[in-house]
Amino acid sequence: MKTTFKPAIKATLPVLAGLLLMPLAALHAADASPDLLRERGLPRILFNNDSDDLKFPAYPEHHAEGVWVPEGKYLPLPKITSLEDYLALRIGALAKTKTQGLAYCGNFGVPVWELKRDHIAALGDDPLQPILQFWKQGGRKFFFSVRMNDTHYGWLNWPHLWDDFTLTHRHLFLKPPTDKVWETELLPWIEGKAKKPAISPSSLAFDYARAEVRAHYIETLREACRRYDLDGVEFDWLRYPDLFRKGEVNVATMTDFVRETRAVLDEAGKRHGHSLRLVARVPVTPEQALAAGLDVEAWLKAGWLDAVIVGPGTSFSSCPLERWVALAHGYGVPVYGSLERQNRNHVARYGSPETLRAAVATLWSKGADGLYFFNFYLNEEMPQLDEFADRAGLARLPKEYFLESGGFNNLTEGGGPLPLTLKPGTPATVHLVIADDPAEAKATSLEIVFKTEGELETPEITLNGRPLRELKSARGKANISFTMNSAALKEALKRGANAFSFTSAGSATLTSLSVRVEP
Repeated sequence: MKTTFKPAIKATLPVLAGLLLMPLAALHAADASPDLLRERGLPRILFNNDSDDLKFPAYPEHHAEGVWVPEGKYLPLPKITSLEDYLALRIGALAKTKTQGLAYCGNFGVPVWELKRDHIAALGDDPLQPILQFWKQGGRKFFFSVRMNDTHYGWLNWPHLWDDFTLTHRHLFLKPPTDKVWETELLPWIEGKAKKPAISPSSLAFDYARAEVRAHYIETLREACRRYDLDGVEFDWLRYPDLFRKGEVNVATMTDFVRETRAVLDEAGKRHGHSLRLVARVPVTPEQALAAGLDVEAWLKAGWLDAVIVGPGTSFSSCPLERWVALAHGYGVPVYGSLERQNRNHVARYGSPETLRAAVATLWSKGADGLYFFNFYLNEEMPQLDEFADRAGLARLPKEYFLESGGFNNLTEGGGPLPLTLKPGTPATVHLVIADDPAEAKATSLEIVFKTEGELETPEITLNGRPLRELKSARGKANISFTMNSAALKEALKRGANAFSFTSAGSATLTSLSVRVEP
Protein backbone atom coordinates (compact mmCIF):
# COMPACT_ATOMS: atom_id res chain seq x y z
CA MET A 1 0.00 0.00 0.00
CA LYS A 2 1.35 3.40 -0.93
CA THR A 3 1.83 5.96 1.82
CA THR A 4 1.60 9.63 0.95
CA PHE A 5 3.94 12.08 2.62
CA LYS A 6 1.56 15.05 2.67
CA PRO A 7 -0.14 14.32 6.04
CA ALA A 8 3.26 13.87 7.65
CA ILE A 9 4.32 17.27 6.37
CA LYS A 10 1.22 18.90 7.85
CA ALA A 11 1.88 17.23 11.18
CA THR A 12 5.47 18.43 11.22
CA LEU A 13 4.85 22.03 10.23
CA PRO A 14 3.37 23.23 13.57
CA VAL A 15 6.43 21.96 15.42
CA LEU A 16 8.74 23.75 13.02
CA ALA A 17 6.73 26.96 12.53
CA GLY A 18 8.64 30.14 13.12
CA LEU A 19 12.07 28.56 13.33
CA LEU A 20 13.26 30.28 10.17
CA LEU A 21 12.91 33.60 12.00
CA MET A 22 14.51 32.40 15.24
CA PRO A 23 16.83 35.04 16.70
CA LEU A 24 20.48 34.14 16.34
CA ALA A 25 20.97 34.64 20.09
CA ALA A 26 18.65 31.68 20.60
CA LEU A 27 20.67 29.65 18.14
CA HIS A 28 23.84 30.31 20.14
CA ALA A 29 22.16 28.51 23.04
CA ALA A 30 23.46 25.33 21.40
CA ASP A 31 26.82 26.16 22.98
CA ALA A 32 25.30 25.55 26.41
CA SER A 33 23.25 22.49 25.45
CA PRO A 34 24.32 18.94 26.34
CA ASP A 35 27.10 17.57 24.14
CA LEU A 36 24.96 15.18 22.14
CA LEU A 37 27.88 14.06 19.96
CA ARG A 38 29.95 13.03 22.95
CA GLU A 39 27.00 11.25 24.52
CA ARG A 40 26.70 9.07 21.41
CA GLY A 41 30.44 8.65 20.88
CA LEU A 42 30.40 10.62 17.63
CA PRO A 43 33.21 12.84 16.26
CA ARG A 44 32.91 16.63 16.08
CA ILE A 45 34.17 16.57 12.48
CA LEU A 46 33.08 13.87 10.01
CA PHE A 47 35.01 13.79 6.73
CA ASN A 48 33.53 11.95 3.76
CA ASN A 49 36.07 10.24 1.51
CA ASP A 50 34.59 9.05 -1.78
CA SER A 51 37.26 6.30 -2.22
CA ASP A 52 38.45 7.66 -5.58
CA ASP A 53 41.91 7.76 -4.00
CA LEU A 54 41.73 3.94 -3.95
CA LYS A 55 39.67 3.19 -7.04
CA PHE A 56 41.61 5.38 -9.45
CA PRO A 57 44.96 3.72 -8.63
CA ALA A 58 43.22 0.34 -8.91
CA TYR A 59 42.21 1.18 -12.51
CA PRO A 60 45.02 3.45 -13.77
CA GLU A 61 44.30 2.57 -17.40
CA HIS A 62 41.09 4.60 -17.12
CA HIS A 63 42.55 7.55 -15.17
CA ALA A 64 45.70 8.68 -16.92
CA GLU A 65 45.01 12.26 -15.87
CA GLY A 66 45.26 11.31 -12.17
CA VAL A 67 42.95 11.61 -9.17
CA TRP A 68 40.41 14.39 -9.60
CA VAL A 69 40.11 16.99 -6.84
CA PRO A 70 37.99 20.21 -6.67
CA GLU A 71 38.45 23.10 -9.09
CA GLY A 72 39.47 20.81 -11.93
CA LYS A 73 42.80 19.84 -10.42
CA TYR A 74 44.39 16.40 -10.61
CA LEU A 75 46.89 14.62 -8.40
CA PRO A 76 49.27 12.23 -10.17
CA LEU A 77 48.36 8.58 -9.66
CA PRO A 78 50.94 6.89 -7.46
CA LYS A 79 52.10 3.35 -7.89
CA ILE A 80 50.76 1.61 -4.79
CA THR A 81 53.67 -0.40 -3.43
CA SER A 82 52.79 0.20 0.22
CA LEU A 83 50.12 1.63 2.46
CA GLU A 84 52.15 4.85 2.66
CA ASP A 85 51.81 5.33 -1.12
CA TYR A 86 48.05 5.29 -0.74
CA LEU A 87 47.95 7.47 2.37
CA ALA A 88 49.99 10.19 0.64
CA LEU A 89 47.05 10.93 -1.64
CA ARG A 90 44.59 12.08 1.03
CA ILE A 91 44.08 10.12 4.25
CA GLY A 92 47.61 10.69 5.53
CA ALA A 93 47.20 14.48 5.41
CA LEU A 94 43.78 14.20 7.04
CA ALA A 95 45.21 12.11 9.88
CA LYS A 96 47.61 14.94 10.73
CA THR A 97 44.65 17.15 11.64
CA LYS A 98 42.45 16.77 14.72
CA THR A 99 39.67 15.25 12.61
CA GLN A 100 38.37 12.16 14.40
CA GLY A 101 35.72 10.85 12.01
CA LEU A 102 36.11 9.33 8.54
CA ALA A 103 33.10 8.25 6.47
CA TYR A 104 34.56 6.05 3.72
CA CYS A 105 32.44 5.32 0.61
CA GLY A 106 32.65 1.57 0.39
CA ASN A 107 29.93 0.88 -2.18
CA PHE A 108 30.48 3.72 -4.65
CA GLY A 109 30.03 1.43 -7.68
CA VAL A 110 31.99 -1.79 -7.24
CA PRO A 111 32.13 -2.72 -3.53
CA VAL A 112 35.57 -1.86 -2.23
CA TRP A 113 36.37 -5.50 -1.43
CA GLU A 114 35.75 -6.45 -5.09
CA LEU A 115 38.15 -3.95 -6.68
CA LYS A 116 40.64 -5.32 -9.19
CA ARG A 117 43.82 -6.12 -7.24
CA ASP A 118 46.41 -5.88 -10.05
CA HIS A 119 47.67 -2.40 -9.12
CA ILE A 120 46.83 -2.30 -5.39
CA ALA A 121 48.03 -5.75 -4.36
CA ALA A 122 50.29 -4.19 -1.72
CA LEU A 123 47.17 -3.40 0.32
CA GLY A 124 46.32 -7.08 0.72
CA ASP A 125 43.32 -9.29 0.06
CA ASP A 126 40.91 -6.61 1.28
CA PRO A 127 42.34 -3.15 0.50
CA LEU A 128 40.10 -1.36 3.00
CA GLN A 129 41.39 -3.31 6.00
CA PRO A 130 44.81 -1.61 6.30
CA ILE A 131 43.20 1.77 5.64
CA LEU A 132 40.69 1.18 8.42
CA GLN A 133 43.35 -0.06 10.82
CA PHE A 134 45.50 2.99 10.15
CA TRP A 135 42.65 5.42 10.65
CA LYS A 136 41.37 3.89 13.89
CA GLN A 137 44.72 4.43 15.61
CA GLY A 138 44.43 6.89 18.47
CA GLY A 139 40.71 6.31 18.89
CA ARG A 140 39.55 7.84 15.61
CA LYS A 141 36.13 6.70 14.31
CA PHE A 142 35.59 4.87 11.02
CA PHE A 143 32.20 4.87 9.28
CA PHE A 144 31.24 2.82 6.23
CA SER A 145 29.46 5.30 3.94
CA VAL A 146 26.72 3.81 1.75
CA ARG A 147 25.62 5.84 -1.24
CA MET A 148 21.99 4.84 -1.32
CA ASN A 149 21.33 5.35 -5.03
CA ASP A 150 24.41 6.72 -6.73
CA THR A 151 24.09 7.14 -10.51
CA HIS A 152 27.59 8.23 -11.47
CA TYR A 153 27.55 5.25 -13.82
CA GLY A 154 24.93 7.17 -15.82
CA TRP A 155 27.60 9.77 -16.66
CA LEU A 156 30.74 7.63 -16.71
CA ASN A 157 31.53 4.19 -18.10
CA TRP A 158 34.37 3.48 -15.69
CA PRO A 159 34.48 -0.24 -14.81
CA HIS A 160 34.63 0.44 -11.07
CA LEU A 161 31.24 2.16 -11.28
CA TRP A 162 29.42 -0.55 -13.21
CA ASP A 163 29.32 -3.37 -10.65
CA ASP A 164 27.78 -6.77 -11.42
CA PHE A 165 24.46 -5.92 -9.79
CA THR A 166 24.00 -2.80 -11.93
CA LEU A 167 25.01 -4.61 -15.10
CA THR A 168 22.61 -7.49 -14.53
CA HIS A 169 19.60 -5.74 -12.97
CA ARG A 170 18.72 -2.98 -15.40
CA HIS A 171 15.06 -4.02 -15.09
CA LEU A 172 15.14 -2.48 -11.58
CA PHE A 173 15.96 1.03 -12.86
CA LEU A 174 13.38 3.78 -12.43
CA LYS A 175 13.09 3.89 -16.23
CA PRO A 176 14.52 0.61 -17.54
CA PRO A 177 16.02 0.86 -21.05
CA THR A 178 14.54 -1.38 -23.69
CA ASP A 179 16.55 -4.43 -24.73
CA LYS A 180 17.35 -2.67 -28.00
CA VAL A 181 18.65 0.49 -26.30
CA TRP A 182 20.69 -1.61 -23.89
CA GLU A 183 22.24 -3.81 -26.57
CA THR A 184 22.85 -1.15 -29.23
CA GLU A 185 23.57 1.99 -27.18
CA LEU A 186 24.27 1.54 -23.46
CA LEU A 187 26.29 -1.66 -23.48
CA PRO A 188 28.62 -0.59 -26.34
CA TRP A 189 29.28 2.67 -24.44
CA ILE A 190 29.97 0.80 -21.20
CA GLU A 191 32.43 -1.42 -23.07
CA GLY A 192 34.18 1.63 -24.53
CA LYS A 193 33.12 0.87 -28.10
CA ALA A 194 30.72 3.76 -28.68
CA LYS A 195 29.90 7.29 -27.57
CA LYS A 196 27.72 7.98 -24.56
CA PRO A 197 24.04 7.68 -25.51
CA ALA A 198 21.59 10.51 -24.90
CA ILE A 199 19.98 9.08 -21.79
CA SER A 200 19.18 10.73 -18.46
CA PRO A 201 21.38 9.39 -15.65
CA SER A 202 18.50 9.83 -13.20
CA SER A 203 16.47 7.31 -15.20
CA LEU A 204 19.11 4.71 -14.33
CA ALA A 205 18.64 5.12 -10.57
CA PHE A 206 17.26 2.07 -8.81
CA ASP A 207 13.62 1.82 -7.80
CA TYR A 208 13.33 1.30 -4.04
CA ALA A 209 9.79 0.02 -4.51
CA ARG A 210 11.42 -3.20 -5.70
CA ALA A 211 12.30 -5.63 -2.92
CA GLU A 212 15.43 -6.77 -4.82
CA VAL A 213 16.87 -3.25 -4.62
CA ARG A 214 16.35 -2.96 -0.89
CA ALA A 215 17.74 -6.44 -0.34
CA HIS A 216 20.85 -5.56 -2.35
CA TYR A 217 21.69 -2.59 -0.15
CA ILE A 218 20.98 -4.54 3.03
CA GLU A 219 23.27 -7.36 1.93
CA THR A 220 26.01 -4.86 1.03
CA LEU A 221 25.70 -3.38 4.50
CA ARG A 222 25.65 -6.81 6.15
CA GLU A 223 28.83 -7.81 4.29
CA ALA A 224 30.58 -4.58 5.33
CA CYS A 225 29.64 -5.22 8.96
CA ARG A 226 30.95 -8.78 8.68
CA ARG A 227 34.28 -7.73 7.20
CA TYR A 228 35.10 -4.62 9.21
CA ASP A 229 35.10 -3.51 12.83
CA LEU A 230 33.12 -0.35 12.13
CA ASP A 231 32.19 2.43 14.51
CA GLY A 232 29.16 3.23 12.44
CA VAL A 233 27.50 3.55 9.05
CA GLU A 234 26.50 6.59 7.03
CA PHE A 235 23.46 6.40 4.76
CA ASP A 236 23.99 9.06 2.09
CA TRP A 237 20.49 9.66 0.74
CA LEU A 238 21.70 12.58 -1.38
CA ARG A 239 23.58 10.30 -3.76
CA TYR A 240 20.87 10.45 -5.14
CA PRO A 241 17.45 11.34 -3.69
CA ASP A 242 15.39 9.87 -6.56
CA LEU A 243 14.24 6.62 -4.95
CA PHE A 244 10.78 6.02 -6.47
CA ARG A 245 8.99 6.60 -9.71
CA LYS A 246 7.00 9.80 -9.92
CA GLY A 247 3.76 9.49 -7.98
CA GLU A 248 4.83 6.24 -6.28
CA VAL A 249 6.73 7.54 -3.23
CA ASN A 250 6.20 5.06 -0.39
CA VAL A 251 7.24 6.35 3.03
CA ALA A 252 6.26 3.15 4.86
CA THR A 253 8.56 1.08 2.63
CA MET A 254 11.55 3.26 3.46
CA THR A 255 10.74 3.24 7.18
CA ASP A 256 10.68 -0.56 7.11
CA PHE A 257 13.98 -0.52 5.25
CA VAL A 258 15.66 1.62 7.90
CA ARG A 259 14.19 -0.57 10.64
CA GLU A 260 15.74 -3.62 9.00
CA THR A 261 19.13 -2.01 8.52
CA ARG A 262 19.13 -0.84 12.14
CA ALA A 263 18.66 -4.51 13.11
CA VAL A 264 21.67 -5.44 10.96
CA LEU A 265 23.81 -2.88 12.81
CA ASP A 266 22.58 -4.07 16.20
CA GLU A 267 23.40 -7.66 15.31
CA ALA A 268 26.90 -6.63 14.17
CA GLY A 269 27.35 -4.64 17.35
CA LYS A 270 26.79 -7.75 19.45
CA ARG A 271 29.48 -9.60 17.50
CA HIS A 272 32.00 -6.76 17.79
CA GLY A 273 31.22 -5.98 21.40
CA HIS A 274 30.20 -2.35 20.85
CA SER A 275 27.30 -0.47 19.31
CA LEU A 276 27.38 0.75 15.71
CA ARG A 277 26.10 4.27 15.08
CA LEU A 278 23.80 5.11 12.18
CA VAL A 279 24.00 8.60 10.68
CA ALA A 280 22.04 9.80 7.64
CA ARG A 281 22.67 12.60 5.15
CA VAL A 282 19.27 14.01 4.19
CA PRO A 283 17.81 16.90 2.12
CA VAL A 284 17.85 20.46 3.44
CA THR A 285 14.26 20.43 4.74
CA PRO A 286 12.01 17.80 6.35
CA GLU A 287 9.53 18.39 3.51
CA GLN A 288 12.11 17.49 0.86
CA ALA A 289 13.05 14.40 2.82
CA LEU A 290 9.43 13.28 3.03
CA ALA A 291 8.92 14.00 -0.65
CA ALA A 292 11.71 11.49 -1.36
CA GLY A 293 10.12 8.94 0.99
CA LEU A 294 12.35 9.59 4.00
CA ASP A 295 10.37 10.04 7.24
CA VAL A 296 13.36 11.06 9.32
CA GLU A 297 11.21 12.02 12.30
CA ALA A 298 9.83 8.48 12.44
CA TRP A 299 13.41 7.15 12.48
CA LEU A 300 14.31 9.55 15.28
CA LYS A 301 11.23 8.66 17.31
CA ALA A 302 12.01 4.96 16.96
CA GLY A 303 15.58 5.51 18.17
CA TRP A 304 17.21 4.14 15.02
CA LEU A 305 19.22 7.23 14.12
CA ASP A 306 22.28 8.59 15.95
CA ALA A 307 22.83 11.78 13.94
CA VAL A 308 21.34 13.79 11.09
CA ILE A 309 23.60 15.31 8.40
CA VAL A 310 21.80 18.18 6.71
CA GLY A 311 21.94 18.91 3.01
CA PRO A 312 24.43 18.66 0.14
CA GLY A 313 26.67 21.35 1.66
CA THR A 314 25.97 24.08 -0.88
CA SER A 315 23.73 26.33 1.25
CA PHE A 316 24.58 28.12 4.47
CA SER A 317 22.82 31.45 4.93
CA SER A 318 19.71 30.04 3.23
CA CYS A 319 19.96 26.59 4.83
CA PRO A 320 17.17 26.11 7.41
CA LEU A 321 19.50 24.02 9.56
CA GLU A 322 17.81 25.27 12.74
CA ARG A 323 14.65 23.38 11.75
CA TRP A 324 16.50 20.06 11.75
CA VAL A 325 18.23 21.03 15.00
CA ALA A 326 14.89 21.65 16.72
CA LEU A 327 13.47 18.38 15.37
CA ALA A 328 16.47 16.13 16.10
CA HIS A 329 17.31 17.68 19.48
CA GLY A 330 13.77 16.90 20.55
CA TYR A 331 14.82 13.25 20.43
CA GLY A 332 18.28 13.84 21.86
CA VAL A 333 19.97 13.37 18.46
CA PRO A 334 22.79 15.67 17.21
CA VAL A 335 22.93 17.42 13.84
CA TYR A 336 25.85 17.95 11.46
CA GLY A 337 26.03 20.99 9.19
CA SER A 338 27.43 20.20 5.72
CA LEU A 339 30.00 21.89 3.52
CA GLU A 340 30.87 20.81 0.00
CA ARG A 341 34.22 22.20 -1.12
CA GLN A 342 33.38 22.26 -4.85
CA ASN A 343 32.27 25.56 -6.31
CA ARG A 344 28.71 24.57 -7.08
CA ASN A 345 27.57 27.95 -5.76
CA HIS A 346 28.91 29.97 -8.69
CA VAL A 347 29.77 32.59 -6.07
CA ALA A 348 32.70 34.94 -6.55
CA ARG A 349 35.72 33.86 -4.50
CA TYR A 350 33.94 30.78 -3.11
CA GLY A 351 36.58 28.43 -1.77
CA SER A 352 38.76 31.20 -0.34
CA PRO A 353 39.59 30.85 3.36
CA GLU A 354 37.33 33.82 4.12
CA THR A 355 34.26 32.40 2.36
CA LEU A 356 34.73 28.92 3.81
CA ARG A 357 35.12 30.37 7.32
CA ALA A 358 31.91 32.33 6.86
CA ALA A 359 30.03 29.27 5.62
CA VAL A 360 31.19 27.20 8.60
CA ALA A 361 30.56 30.01 11.10
CA THR A 362 27.02 30.28 9.74
CA LEU A 363 26.42 26.55 10.29
CA TRP A 364 27.73 26.79 13.85
CA SER A 365 25.51 29.82 14.50
CA LYS A 366 22.43 27.93 13.33
CA GLY A 367 22.96 25.30 16.00
CA ALA A 368 25.09 22.60 14.35
CA ASP A 369 26.57 20.12 16.83
CA GLY A 370 29.28 19.08 14.38
CA LEU A 371 30.54 19.58 10.83
CA TYR A 372 30.46 17.23 7.83
CA PHE A 373 32.78 17.79 4.87
CA PHE A 374 32.18 16.50 1.34
CA ASN A 375 34.56 16.86 -1.64
CA PHE A 376 37.17 18.60 0.53
CA TYR A 377 40.24 16.88 -0.87
CA LEU A 378 43.24 19.16 -1.35
CA ASN A 379 46.03 18.15 1.03
CA GLU A 380 47.19 21.73 1.52
CA GLU A 381 43.69 22.66 2.73
CA MET A 382 43.37 19.88 5.33
CA PRO A 383 44.70 22.09 8.19
CA GLN A 384 41.67 24.33 7.65
CA LEU A 385 39.53 21.60 9.21
CA ASP A 386 41.14 22.30 12.58
CA GLU A 387 40.50 26.01 12.08
CA PHE A 388 36.81 25.36 11.34
CA ALA A 389 36.37 23.13 14.38
CA ASP A 390 37.81 25.73 16.78
CA ARG A 391 34.78 27.94 17.25
CA ALA A 392 36.51 30.43 19.54
CA GLY A 393 39.46 30.79 17.16
CA LEU A 394 37.16 31.00 14.15
CA ALA A 395 35.35 33.95 15.70
CA ARG A 396 38.59 35.96 15.60
CA LEU A 397 39.32 35.43 11.89
CA PRO A 398 38.22 37.47 8.81
CA LYS A 399 35.23 36.10 6.93
CA GLU A 400 33.29 36.84 3.77
CA TYR A 401 29.59 36.05 4.12
CA PHE A 402 27.72 35.50 0.85
CA LEU A 403 24.40 34.59 -0.69
CA GLU A 404 24.30 31.20 -2.39
CA SER A 405 23.02 30.24 -5.82
CA GLY A 406 19.93 28.10 -6.20
CA GLY A 407 18.80 25.52 -8.71
CA PHE A 408 19.84 21.89 -8.80
CA ASN A 409 23.34 20.42 -8.63
CA ASN A 410 23.62 16.69 -9.27
CA LEU A 411 19.89 16.30 -8.55
CA THR A 412 20.10 18.01 -5.16
CA GLU A 413 18.42 21.36 -4.61
CA GLY A 414 20.76 24.19 -3.68
CA GLY A 415 18.14 26.44 -2.14
CA GLY A 416 19.97 29.77 -2.47
CA PRO A 417 18.23 32.92 -3.82
CA LEU A 418 20.69 33.78 -6.58
CA PRO A 419 20.52 34.74 -9.35
CA LEU A 420 17.61 37.07 -8.54
CA THR A 421 15.97 38.99 -11.39
CA LEU A 422 14.54 42.36 -10.41
CA LYS A 423 11.39 43.69 -12.06
CA PRO A 424 11.32 47.46 -12.63
CA GLY A 425 9.68 49.21 -9.72
CA THR A 426 9.02 46.00 -7.78
CA PRO A 427 10.90 45.62 -4.47
CA ALA A 428 12.76 42.37 -3.78
CA THR A 429 14.33 41.26 -0.51
CA VAL A 430 17.03 38.72 0.35
CA HIS A 431 18.47 37.75 3.72
CA LEU A 432 22.12 37.20 4.59
CA VAL A 433 23.05 35.61 7.92
CA ILE A 434 26.15 36.97 9.67
CA ALA A 435 27.48 34.96 12.61
CA ASP A 436 29.87 37.67 13.85
CA ASP A 437 28.80 40.83 15.65
CA PRO A 438 29.51 43.63 13.13
CA ALA A 439 29.34 46.24 15.90
CA GLU A 440 32.45 44.71 17.46
CA ALA A 441 34.32 44.21 14.16
CA LYS A 442 37.39 46.21 13.21
CA ALA A 443 36.06 46.67 9.70
CA THR A 444 33.15 45.67 7.46
CA SER A 445 32.65 45.98 3.71
CA LEU A 446 29.88 45.23 1.25
CA GLU A 447 29.93 44.16 -2.41
CA ILE A 448 26.81 43.81 -4.57
CA VAL A 449 26.99 42.80 -8.24
CA PHE A 450 24.23 43.07 -10.86
CA LYS A 451 24.24 41.61 -14.33
CA THR A 452 22.80 44.01 -16.86
CA GLU A 453 22.95 44.36 -20.64
CA GLY A 454 22.41 48.13 -20.74
CA GLU A 455 22.67 51.16 -18.52
CA LEU A 456 21.44 50.72 -14.96
CA GLU A 457 20.71 53.52 -12.58
CA THR A 458 21.76 52.85 -9.02
CA PRO A 459 18.91 50.84 -7.50
CA GLU A 460 17.40 51.89 -4.22
CA ILE A 461 19.05 49.58 -1.70
CA THR A 462 18.16 49.32 1.97
CA LEU A 463 19.79 47.24 4.68
CA ASN A 464 17.62 46.31 7.64
CA GLY A 465 15.37 49.21 6.71
CA ARG A 466 18.19 51.77 6.36
CA PRO A 467 18.89 53.28 2.91
CA LEU A 468 22.48 52.76 1.74
CA ARG A 469 23.49 56.15 0.32
CA GLU A 470 27.29 55.86 0.22
CA LEU A 471 27.61 53.13 -2.40
CA LYS A 472 30.45 53.35 -4.91
CA SER A 473 29.85 51.88 -8.36
CA ALA A 474 32.10 50.29 -10.97
CA ARG A 475 30.90 49.13 -14.37
CA GLY A 476 32.19 46.11 -16.26
CA LYS A 477 31.32 44.74 -19.70
CA ALA A 478 28.13 43.02 -18.56
CA ASN A 479 27.77 43.93 -14.92
CA ILE A 480 27.86 46.74 -12.41
CA SER A 481 29.13 46.40 -8.86
CA PHE A 482 28.42 48.49 -5.79
CA THR A 483 30.73 48.61 -2.79
CA MET A 484 30.61 50.23 0.64
CA ASN A 485 32.81 50.19 3.72
CA SER A 486 31.74 53.22 5.73
CA ALA A 487 30.68 53.54 9.35
CA ALA A 488 27.08 53.68 8.14
CA LEU A 489 27.39 50.12 6.83
CA LYS A 490 28.73 48.88 10.15
CA GLU A 491 25.85 50.53 11.97
CA ALA A 492 23.26 49.01 9.65
CA LEU A 493 24.59 45.45 9.85
CA LYS A 494 23.69 43.12 12.70
CA ARG A 495 24.43 39.63 13.92
CA GLY A 496 21.85 37.25 12.51
CA ALA A 497 19.67 37.66 9.43
CA ASN A 498 20.25 40.91 7.53
CA ALA A 499 17.51 42.04 5.13
CA PHE A 500 18.70 43.61 1.86
CA SER A 501 15.90 45.18 -0.19
CA PHE A 502 16.25 46.34 -3.80
CA THR A 503 14.05 48.51 -5.99
CA SER A 504 15.30 49.12 -9.51
CA ALA A 505 13.99 51.44 -12.21
CA GLY A 506 15.21 49.00 -14.88
CA SER A 507 15.66 45.26 -15.34
CA ALA A 508 18.68 43.74 -13.62
CA THR A 509 19.79 40.45 -12.12
CA LEU A 510 21.46 40.25 -8.73
CA THR A 511 24.33 37.77 -9.14
CA SER A 512 26.46 38.35 -6.05
CA LEU A 513 26.10 39.80 -2.56
CA SER A 514 28.79 39.48 0.08
CA VAL A 515 29.78 41.12 3.34
CA ARG A 516 33.33 40.96 4.64
CA VAL A 517 33.80 41.11 8.40
CA GLU A 518 37.17 41.52 10.10
CA PRO A 519 36.73 40.84 13.84
